[in-house]
Amino acid sequence: MKEYFINIYLRGFLSACIAIYMPLFMWGNTIAHLPYFMNKIGMPSTSLGFFFMILSGIQIIFSQFAGRLIIPKIGSKNTLSIGILIFSLFPIILINSQNSFHFLLASVPCGFGVGLFFTTCTAITGIAERATNKILQPLWGAFLSFGFLCGAIFSSLWQFMNFSTYNLFILLSFLGLIGFFLIRQYGFPREKDSIDKSEKFKLPELKILIFGIYLFIFYASVGIVGDWSAVWFEKELKTTLFLASLAVVAWGSGESIGRFLGSYLIKLVNEKFVGAYLGLIGCFLFFLSILTMNPYIILSGIFLIGLCSSNFYPVVIRFALRQSTQNINTTAANLSTLAMGGFLIGPALVGFSADYFGLTFNVQVLCFIWFVNTSLFLYSVRKK
Repeated sequence: MKEYFINIYLRGFLSACIAIYMPLFMWGNTIAHLPYFMNKIGMPSTSLGFFFMILSGIQIIFSQFAGRLIIPKIGSKNTLSIGILIFSLFPIILINSQNSFHFLLASVPCGFGVGLFFTTCTAITGIAERATNKILQPLWGAFLSFGFLCGAIFSSLWQFMNFSTYNLFILLSFLGLIGFFLIRQYGFPREKDSIDKSEKFKLPELKILIFGIYLFIFYASVGIVGDWSAVWFEKELKTTLFLASLAVVAWGSGESIGRFLGSYLIKLVNEKFVGAYLGLIGCFLFFLSILTMNPYIILSGIFLIGLCSSNFYPVVIRFALRQSTQNINTTAANLSTLAMGGFLIGPALVGFSADYFGLTFNVQVLCFIWFVNTSLFLYSVRKK
């Protein structure tokens, strides 16, 4: 571990881990509190769908600006710093929302921030992988999942102790300042960014586009579990708010464990098994758990799908970055844009369809979509 604080590329990678952990910690708290906000302001599921749509739309735009213009101009350290500061405004706006319109406004700084740091973190990790010859994408993804998990656990304990929700979200905003100073400490110096030019906006290469579509479908399907599970448990499975928040914890736990083990498992077996075959197994087990309609069994199913599908994103990223002929920040921007486009479509559509078909139906459908998407990915990399 000592080399991560000495090697300049690994220090830069640490800044990427910090830059994704802190916002995801805030996001985990937010997702676990969605039932609270919906009850507080009487917000329908459609408004939550609009929230995800606005957030993702802004993120898509700024992920392109970050990869093609902002990082080459000001460097990855400055981009991450600005991104986390903007994101830190999001909890303050959210907790002070008095109606659905105010709630939707909170999606604006959230989308700005995610657009800046998500692409930047992906590029930094790719640079560090090439420079050190280490498998780092799954480890970076682990910090993403672990931040979400810690936020969900923290939120569950906060709700269990019946502490002030208002104080919690004010505290979350201050957490962003801590992240800012840590990024300034560990981020890449300007000369080590390996990002020396801006590129014009154009369509990604066909092979990158195909990998991006896999990520698009991934976020449009499996992401539904992470974002809607708490609402699903509280509204349709009729659980307490505390148990509903544990659904988020189960998802985050599975993802975190899977991604922390990702590098080891890839060395032990191979990328295809870790990124895809495990996902097919987890999808089947999760579908069986849904059929029981028992919230405790479903909690186990959510944990398993999180565990088994956790390395799909980092494995696809690794395949894509190895084959790209464009510079790394542009490729990262294209992949992030397509991935978050799925986040725009999937969870947002659930917001509209939940009022008509119910969340249980949507979760069942995502299992089928995930199975097909993973199978297509395996087919496309069968000779690699």
